[in-house]
Amino acid sequence: WALPISQDIEEAATEERIMDHHLAGSFNIPAEIVRLALRLRRCALPFFATIATLILLITDVLSAKNIIINFLAITFVSEVDNVLAVLLLGTRRRELMEKAAKGAHDSEEFHTSKVAFFWARVQGLFCLVVLIIALYFVDKVVKECSSLDEFLSSTVVAPSFMIVVIGQGVYRGCAKMHQETTCMRILSALIEFFRNLLALYLGLLFVFLLFFLLNGDQRAGDDEYIKKYSEKSFICLLIIIGVETCKRKCCTRSQE
Repeated sequence: WALPISQDIEEAATEERIMDHHLAGSFNIPAEIVRLALRLRRCALPFFATIATLILLITDVLSAKNIIINFLAITFVSEVDNVLAVLLLGTRRRELMEKAAKGAHDSEEFHTSKVAFFWARVQGLFCLVVLIIALYFVDKVVKECSSLDEFLSSTVVAPSFMIVVIGQGVYRGCAKMHQETTCMRILSALIEFFRNLLALYLGLLFVFLLFFLLNGDQRAGDDEYIKKYSEKSFICLLIIIGVETCKRKCCTRSQE
């Protein structure tokens, strides 16, 4: 079960490194949107897949057949993007993608590929540990079905997401790339942290906005969540712009 999650995390990290190689030194709004989607895929979706698996295990009849079918369903969701790429993209576009990947493979961004491989496996195993711990405590903590959502969001997803995001930020601040100064590494770590937060907030904003459009006023509290995550997304965006500006000034001074 953890293997497809680890593979999906590694694919997202590889795709982002390829994008960084081809867009180095330039600002591209569509590319930044793709980057946020990749960050959401790397940092948040594995834990949402974990709680989806948890819900299936505690609400369905425990049998070998049901467990295998549920795990296959979760695996299919994580691999559906690759299936759609094979179905929708022609041979020429796939060849262009392979050519772009080969051109970026020898670049400096791929010198740390072993680190990305290691962290993808660690995060996949971490999701498995979170699943086992949540299964152990869910009966003791959740007494009513109405409190299950709060348990999953505040006790399972939020702490796990923050551990991964903070860990990635600390690694980015400690790893020296492109002869960066200490100031630049710290600013890069802050950008990494708030960019992951922005990806999560935008993902949740999209989900609650979709619920609101589909159900109208039937789901109470959706409009409050939309307002809350809109404000948080805007604040994170402003912080990223401010920190990125400081980083560019610091880079200019170091070159002088």
